[in-house]
Amino acid sequence: MQRRDAIKSLLGLSVVAGCSALPTFANLPQAHNDLLKLNAELFKKAKARNPNLIGFEGVTHDLPLQQLTIEGAVPRDFRGAFYRNGPAVHQRNDQRYLHLFEGDGMIQQFNFTERGITHQGKFVQTAKYQKEQTANKFLFSGPDSKLQNSLSVNSPDAINTANTNVIPVNGELWALWEAGSATALDATSLATKGVVNLGDNTRYGNSLKGLPFSAHPKVEADGSIWNFGSTINGDIVLYHINKFGITQKVNLLQSGYRGGMLHDFLITQYHVLIILPSLERDKTDERYFGAIRFNKQLPMRVLVVDKNTLTLKLEYQLDAGFVFHFGNAWEDAKGTIRFDASLYPNIETLHYMSDLMRGETSEAAPANTVLFTLHQNGTSDKQVIDGISEFPRVYDHLTGLQNNLLVTLSSVTSDVWSDSVRVVNVNNGKQDTFVYGEDFLVEEHVIVDKSQQEGNGYLVGTALHVPSKRTCVNIFKIGHVSDGPICRAWLPYTLPLGFHGNFMAV
Repeated sequence: MQRRDAIKSLLGLSVVAGCSALPTFANLPQAHNDLLKLNAELFKKAKARNPNLIGFEGVTHDLPLQQLTIEGAVPRDFRGAFYRNGPAVHQRNDQRYLHLFEGDGMIQQFNFTERGITHQGKFVQTAKYQKEQTANKFLFSGPDSKLQNSLSVNSPDAINTANTNVIPVNGELWALWEAGSATALDATSLATKGVVNLGDNTRYGNSLKGLPFSAHPKVEADGSIWNFGSTINGDIVLYHINKFGITQKVNLLQSGYRGGMLHDFLITQYHVLIILPSLERDKTDERYFGAIRFNKQLPMRVLVVDKNTLTLKLEYQLDAGFVFHFGNAWEDAKGTIRFDASLYPNIETLHYMSDLMRGETSEAAPANTVLFTLHQNGTSDKQVIDGISEFPRVYDHLTGLQNNLLVTLSSVTSDVWSDSVRVVNVNNGKQDTFVYGEDFLVEEHVIVDKSQQEGNGYLVGTALHVPSKRTCVNIFKIGHVSDGPICRAWLPYTLPLGFHGNFMAV
């Protein structure tokens, strides 16, 4: 309670006990261990029938530095490192996690130099990973995977998996989770440096340790970082951090949200936008992700927060929906706010992540890119862009400012994972799309551009070629995406399918 009291004193807000983003679990019956064993057996049988499941198998060790085989040529102005993060330990011995989000994080690093392309992959050495790696078995219950005789959890960082995103901050990397601290890494070696204390060198001291810090911070052109953290009791922590990684201000927003899943948010030039989806939790279900339900009678709420004070200014209500990822938001001189979302009609896609872990590839309702307009009088409009949409990205220098282009993944032939990448003009709906094909499982592609001119630069992203069991990294020229990659480089093996990443130019 001392940490929460310190925050209460510093921020001038009441903080309810139990503010970690994930619940902790007591010892549970043996039947729960049997579920993890059954999951492993089901996945093994399913993978023998469905080769697409290779991307969800995971790995057991770090991947050493090696040179990639290149098709085409790396552009002369494409230099730097492409980092990706995602869960990579899905199983230990005869037990397999019940949800894709539970695995320990592994950082993939692709270096692009005049000598070619190299790759290495290293696990983030969190406290959880180190203990379980030494024991060669799961020791902690996860959000959905409950163990008999699980080790006790005294803070969210005790089970921090650092498995969702990785961003460059002041020359190092931060590996990000949802429910706890960022983890600092060396940008060259990928060596883990330790948990980030956001209160260091500030008036907050140790009061911010272990607070939830989302995996989707927004970084403005000047390097300023904005982020949020969602707590189990509905409080939302808001952060403003400078380009050196030093916290400038923090506040707590009491939203009353009880849906459990709040993955992303947005900023404009003047505001932070927290979009609360139409979710609620089944209190009779002891799981975390598995207990989340969609309520079609519950509107999405948009909380408009003043950047200067980090306090609530306005609230809008939208039709029921759920969003994992947003691309960008901006506002005009009249205060009209516009933003895009990869909008789902329900929560099936979250539970699909559980199906995959036992080898089931049942269809889930896909997302579409929806463009929202919030008017000053409290009304709103929306426009739907054709095609399945996920993992939206915009040019980094336009974060919070008006953008014309939006990069997303899509699916044209595959019902398992994304199989396409596209650039969408949000003004006229025109799309420049490359379809990898049903033999590929395609991961997030990011924009690489030094000119800071929208329409210039490249896309870089990874894809798993299922028949050959190899992962490739691909470079596209923006404006000519449908022509296919101008450069492709191959690893000799499969990388676990991950979530998010970023490029650090040199």
